[in-house]
Amino acid sequence: MSTDRRPRPPSRRTPGPRPPASPPERTDQRAVERPERPDATTGRNDRIAIAAVVVLSAVLHLWKLGYRPLAHDEAIDAWFSWQARDLGVMKYDPVYHGPLRFYLEGLGFHLFGTGATAARMLAALAGIAGTAVIATRRNLLGRVGAPAAALLFTVSPTVLTVTRTGREDSLTGLVSLGMLLIVADALQRGTATQRHLVAMGALLATSFTLKETTFIFGFAGACFFVLLGIAAWGRDGAARRFYRSLGEVGWQAWAWTILAFLAVFSIVFTSLFRYPEGFADGLTDGIEYWLSQHSVGRGSQKWHFYLTILVFYEWLIVGLAVAGGVFAWRRRDPVGGWLATMAIVQLVVYTWAGEKFAWLMLHPVIPAVLLAGRAVQQLWNSRPELVARRLLAAGLALTAAGTLVIAVRPAITHGDDTRELLVTVQTTRRVHDLAADIRAGHADGSIREVLVDSRDSGSWPWVWYLHELPGVAWVTIDPSQPLPMTTSGEPYDVYIVSANLVDPAPEPPEGFTIEQIPLRGWWLPEWGNASLGDVARWFFTRQTWNPTGTSDQYVIRRG
Repeated sequence: MSTDRRPRPPSRRTPGPRPPASPPERTDQRAVERPERPDATTGRNDRIAIAAVVVLSAVLHLWKLGYRPLAHDEAIDAWFSWQARDLGVMKYDPVYHGPLRFYLEGLGFHLFGTGATAARMLAALAGIAGTAVIATRRNLLGRVGAPAAALLFTVSPTVLTVTRTGREDSLTGLVSLGMLLIVADALQRGTATQRHLVAMGALLATSFTLKETTFIFGFAGACFFVLLGIAAWGRDGAARRFYRSLGEVGWQAWAWTILAFLAVFSIVFTSLFRYPEGFADGLTDGIEYWLSQHSVGRGSQKWHFYLTILVFYEWLIVGLAVAGGVFAWRRRDPVGGWLATMAIVQLVVYTWAGEKFAWLMLHPVIPAVLLAGRAVQQLWNSRPELVARRLLAAGLALTAAGTLVIAVRPAITHGDDTRELLVTVQTTRRVHDLAADIRAGHADGSIREVLVDSRDSGSWPWVWYLHELPGVAWVTIDPSQPLPMTTSGEPYDVYIVSANLVDPAPEPPEGFTIEQIPLRGWWLPEWGNASLGDVARWFFTRQTWNPTGTSDQYVIRRG
């Protein structure tokens, strides 16, 4: 009797090895784009992670939100928002950016009052919303990558500082985030639907009604689609199919997209059609004005200003985003390519632009955060061992904690410290305290009339701090003449006068005291004079190697 020892194929009931569904690269890619359906336990853990990062974001955004004095721009925005709180007509002026944020913040004043906290509440809520949106984008970032990206967004020094500042940038960043995710979703699906197009049209118009940086976002997006078109021309199947979907979606979808754009754009810029000329203003004035400002070079920063911020503040996000870009390049991942292009092109354009302020760094950082989240998911997928994944999680937690320590200073505890590169120009604590004294004196009757000198932009932020007080005069003072008197011929109870270095100090009336105070401060680093030791000392102790500067005012008050 012979025994047949030839191997037999396993029966259908016998477990055996199965060939992979696709090559390893594509498997990894799908793990990021279409994560496996979690079981009940995994789902519960995911919800805990999302809730934890959103709660952290809320704490960081709301803690001591009103502590820092209102900066020059914050005071201006608060004042215009106060004027718009009852839906008054807001004519577009590119100097002060789009009118939508004034209407929204004006509504916020009805809900939250008129203090510094209320002036920043809209920006803070936008920051918290950004965290929540990112944390729930598992379809794009992965089960691990989504909360990781949300954590990076929350602890980013740039993001946290900007989203705790009462300017339009936080809202603009939230809208930009929405547009980034819409395009990413369409690219991942390989097809653009009517829902994608209409949402994009509405958000693009919303972005224009907030800030002119939308032109830079649009330029970066156009660069990506040109590159994608080149890939489609080169017979890249995915790119070709995506472009084909734009034509197959139908004219109705494009009509609804245009209508959504025009509806949002016209309603806001015309102030509910009460100012029809605003539509044309919104189309042309912004780009004309800001192109003319390129040669002015406002901010007076060097060309490498934003790169310096990335090195000293955003090193964690930059490192992970670079890894995400490498992964995207190797896998020909259109979503990663989209995010990398938006980060790089915007960074290049802002570096080229004459105006350089720290808050503009928000716009390239947001796509970098999303790209970093995808990198975390890729690293997680490539390390199935439990120990390796725990080490990855611990490393991310520790570096995120280190980034948070860096972020807390400019964003929360030392927001008026101009030695921080993210602070730029800031109103001093002395102004905040003096404004409180004046309001208290007005309440008890010891201060009735106040005069503020409008020279050298000296009326801001006083316009906002004193906007609810009667008896405040705004005058351009002639330093060669005696101090003005009230209509009754008596001195004002308080004079706030520009301390211009070329002018002598004013002569106070009899019985008055005079004090020189810093109105706002700044620091312009002279990098050419800094040694490596100087830079290291600044990084660890914030000791500057060249002096900080201030613009001052004289405070002349009775008694």
